[in-house]
Amino acid sequence: MKTNKGAYSAELIREISRLYTLRVRIEAENLGIKNSYRALLSQLYVKDGGTQLSLAEKTGMKAPTISITLRKMEKEGLVDRVVDESDLRKTHVYLTEKGRKTTEGLNEAICKINESFVEGMTADQEEFFIKSLEKIKADLR
Repeated sequence: MKTNKGAYSAELIREISRLYTLRVRIEAENLGIKNSYRALLSQLYVKDGGTQLSLAEKTGMKAPTISITLRKMEKEGLVDRVVDESDLRKTHVYLTEKGRKTTEGLNEAICKINESFVEGMTADQEEFFIKSLEKIKADLR
């Protein structure tokens, strides 16, 4: 019986993706970060002061969901929302010191998870692994 290596590879990728997402979620929860906060914290860490609309566009979240989530995050002291004085329709969102430190803690945890991908590999194995993933990605585009 011939095995379908492409199907097996796809299954491995799905399982790795699922396990990765689960580990990131667990690390976030250990830091007290709700799953719904992660994308917003990440975006604000990269570009603080974004508008609610720009956050919706960058995260793919719906505007009402953004508004509700930001309200909760503000109550927890992770973000501040500031109305734009020149355009009262816009609200800018900024990480607080607590929000920045929380996001940095999550980033460190994610870096450790990412490092585990190549842990124990030689430099050649690591390079081959990365090139293989890049090829799969390019072939799927």
